[in-house]
Amino acid sequence: MKKVIVLVSGFTFLLQVLPTTAAPSQQQKTKSFAQWCQQKDSVPAATKLTIDLLLKEAGTQNCQQADSYINSLTELNLSGKGISDLQPLSGLTKLTGLYLDSNKISDLKPLAGLTKLMGLGLNENKISDLKPLSGLTKLIGLHLSNNKISNIKPLAGLIQLNTLYLQNNQIIDAKPLSKMNKLDSICLFNNKIIDKNLTFMNREDACKL
Repeated sequence: MKKVIVLVSGFTFLLQVLPTTAAPSQQQKTKSFAQWCQQKDSVPAATKLTIDLLLKEAGTQNCQQADSYINSLTELNLSGKGISDLQPLSGLTKLTGLYLDSNKISDLKPLAGLTKLMGLGLNENKISDLKPLSGLTKLIGLHLSNNKISNIKPLAGLIQLNTLYLQNNQIIDAKPLSKMNKLDSICLFNNKIIDKNLTFMNREDACKL
């Protein structure tokens, strides 16, 4: 009996300890740009490229000075720079405009926390998954032409959108856009949309702008 009690007690002790030891791994905080900058010589080449571009934007190689400058920005244009890793941008929560056209981006998860964004340019990338954009409810203009997008359901809640570019993708069902009452300009040509008689598709053709 004593042995059984010891084993049960030990098991109970493990159950009490495990949750507290596992907790830190579940709480992952977003790195500041200063932290990314300080680690730039030990990160993958794709991440380092993004860091270097931000340092160039800041006009300094001093991580703390660059961090202060980068975090004060409300608009940032890094189009056509060969970027594929957006992680160093994940803490730039003051941005209201971000333009990343003509890059090599496929993973949008680092943008999920940039909830002040009103304008986002992602034309000509390698994007297929739009789920990370679903919480960016302040977006007014969104450019996603020339990507690999087939599912646009994650955009359904972005009801503030005024302009939306989705040409040259693989979209079949455009119904998720039907409740976007503020959507004045839309571009959907060169997709695989089955139902082209949707009411909202009669709105101004953004492709002509």
